[in-house]
Amino acid sequence: MSSPTTTTATTTTSTSTASPSCISIPPGKDGYLPPEACGNLLLYVPSFGAAVFFVILFALTMLVHIVQGFVYKKKYCWVVVMGALWELIAMIFRVLLTKHQDNANYDTYHQLFFLLAPLWINAFLYMTLGRMLWFFDETRRLGGLSPQRFAMLFVGLDIVSFLVQAAGASITSQSNISQHMLIMGIHIYMGGIGLQEFFILGFVGLLVTLHRRLVRQERRAVLLHRLHNGSLPWRWLFYGMYFALVMITVRIIYRLVQYATGTSPSNSLLTHEAYEYVLDALPMFLALVVLNFTHPGRIINGPDASWPRLSRREKKGLKRQKKAEKAARKAARKTGQKDWNSSDVAFEALRPAGEGVVENDYRTDEHDHHDYHTDYSYGYDRHEERYEYPSVPLQHQY
Repeated sequence: MSSPTTTTATTTTSTSTASPSCISIPPGKDGYLPPEACGNLLLYVPSFGAAVFFVILFALTMLVHIVQGFVYKKKYCWVVVMGALWELIAMIFRVLLTKHQDNANYDTYHQLFFLLAPLWINAFLYMTLGRMLWFFDETRRLGGLSPQRFAMLFVGLDIVSFLVQAAGASITSQSNISQHMLIMGIHIYMGGIGLQEFFILGFVGLLVTLHRRLVRQERRAVLLHRLHNGSLPWRWLFYGMYFALVMITVRIIYRLVQYATGTSPSNSLLTHEAYEYVLDALPMFLALVVLNFTHPGRIINGPDASWPRLSRREKKGLKRQKKAEKAARKAARKTGQKDWNSSDVAFEALRPAGEGVVENDYRTDEHDHHDYHTDYSYGYDRHEERYEYPSVPLQHQY
């Protein structure tokens, strides 16, 4: 009877690689299979106690983040809650895997959640900086971007990294795949975390830029009521974000080194479970805990602490003006008119017949019509007039 050809996987994947020989050995206690056995998933005996311990840790920090999200009324905190939840789910499957070490499904689910969870924490940091820029900075510009576009850009980059890593992780998590496919999946995943670290480095540069800008702003006594309105000093939020980014970087470096040294049983990073906890699970837990202590809700606090939201009436007004401006530009092109202002023409189109002004919030005697040149920023310039910024001119793009 010929022996099977599928053999070992790694501690970071649930893959099986082709081998000319493997030994058919029945599973031992808790489904344990030695590295030379067919169908082996792990190159060590996993610790049940360590897995349970980290289930408790991630559950605690997740619950605190949920409570903080409600207490501080920060709706976007669901992102960091998802990061903690995915780490928790990964550890739950880890616990199950310790008792069923030959179960490929438990190993696959553990690896997918474990490898991708940090991206949620990363996205939370990107979104937090956008809100810091909106709330603290007098210019509300960083790298030439508005707070909203800044957050959207980096979250979009994080999604790209997520998709690449997910593609690689899904390949390496399959069982009974060839060595070629395994290596390809590993390379794709390494490319994804490499992209993630590249984006992090760019983000850190902008984070430091804003930090230094706010230090100078504080010395000039600009917007001090915002900088000092929280229950913690504003600098603590920067320090917490720096720490979280360092923890994510430690984890990325570990994964890059782990995969770069190959999937052979001689790779010590694959044969010692402690590395998984010390260089991946622990850094992510510490990042979540530090974000508990330096929660944005404790520092970004007060009026205008969240993105402004247009009323339904304001949204309709913006829509009407854009349609009128489009019609005005079209009419100007037909007549060959060169010197004209689309906003002026648009407001004339919006003016009810027989009246000098529009009888609503968009009256030209109360609001400068240039407020509606929002460059698709959802009317945030319009909202800046609602708050006191005497030293900050409104920025308009045409």
